[in-house]
Amino acid sequence: DVNVDFGNGWYNDHHFHYGYHIFAAAVVAKHRPEWGREYFEHVLLYIRDIANPSSEDGFFPMYRQKDWFLGNSWAAGLMSMELSPHGREQESSSEAIAAFEGIALYGSA
Repeated sequence: DVNVDFGNGWYNDHHFHYGYHIFAAAVVAKHRPEWGREYFEHVLLYIRDIANPSSEDGFFPMYRQKDWFLGNSWAAGLMSMELSPHGREQESSSEAIAAFEGIALYGSA
């Protein structure tokens, strides 16, 4: 069912959902560097899922959620949701921005 867990299994809303985890990890890593070192690879999996910059990565596509041509990100994954018959929608630009902000903060932690 494409709607189970907000479509997470179909790559829907990953940057929204994972962005919260990435942001929280950035805050913890900033204040507890030993935690950041211990869980670096775990958090990097979330980051690679939504914003992988490497074409050499065999596990995650480059910038899964980002549309560089149109300049924004898309929430819809592989399947169209009820409110997005064309497969493209961005219902929360603030959550998208927060996800990418979390990535930047994690990189500077």
